[in-house]
Amino acid sequence: MKTKVTWREDDKWKVVFPEQKIFLMKHHNWAFVAWDLARDKGWIQNNATLFHVDQHLDAANDGAMVPGLLQAKGLKELSSLTESKLGNETIVGIDNFIWAGFARETIQTIVYVSPEDQDGLFDQESHSLYLQKHLPKKRIEKLWGIHWDSIEMLEFAKEMNLMNSYTEGHSLILDLDLDFFAFQSKTESGHTCYILKDTEEIRRDLRFLREMYSWDVITVALSPEHWYIGGPDNAEYVLKLFLEEFQVDLSQGRDWSVLEENL
Repeated sequence: MKTKVTWREDDKWKVVFPEQKIFLMKHHNWAFVAWDLARDKGWIQNNATLFHVDQHLDAANDGAMVPGLLQAKGLKELSSLTESKLGNETIVGIDNFIWAGFARETIQTIVYVSPEDQDGLFDQESHSLYLQKHLPKKRIEKLWGIHWDSIEMLEFAKEMNLMNSYTEGHSLILDLDLDFFAFQSKTESGHTCYILKDTEEIRRDLRFLREMYSWDVITVALSPEHWYIGGPDNAEYVLKLFLEEFQVDLSQGRDWSVLEENL
């Protein structure tokens, strides 16, 4: 059954394009569920490498602390653990879903592409101390990756073969938040606002991301809030560019439950 285009009205809106292995979602917290479904389908193997391209790092590690996270199976049980808000030690949210995926071993190596800065992204000692009651130290010692602050730096790293050790022999996931294509500015009255980058720059970056690797899975979040991408109209515009550059027909989107049929 085809889904209707209702992301403006439905806060839990999410669709999948099985043939292209692309997941679209209104809010980014659902990405960790998508990775699990992709693993169940055999699209990715355990401990995939994640390329997280986002205005925000979404690197809060309390996503690994959520009760029942390691035991949950399937769309229904995983969905009960997440909400489209900032997360905490009891809920997988829009800022801690990466660590939820790391804890469930869908992902392991993380390539962050974000202008946001944060110390200790890969500080295994501090993560081990904070999560000592939730994740074995030997698991946290598997965490590694790198942080680039722009697509330009990512392109340079790719050209110089600086990421081969992260990618070779691993499933590859492109995890994109459309708010990456907006930047913070100020109105004449001094209020913070978010403005979209130039259309051609967005298209160029989308083409580079599409062609960068032969992605095993792609997850994309709209994040349509005014304080992320500048509002739903901006999100709709960038979504249109994404659909064009990745050659996705939104009308063909399916409910995620279709992936559990015949499993």
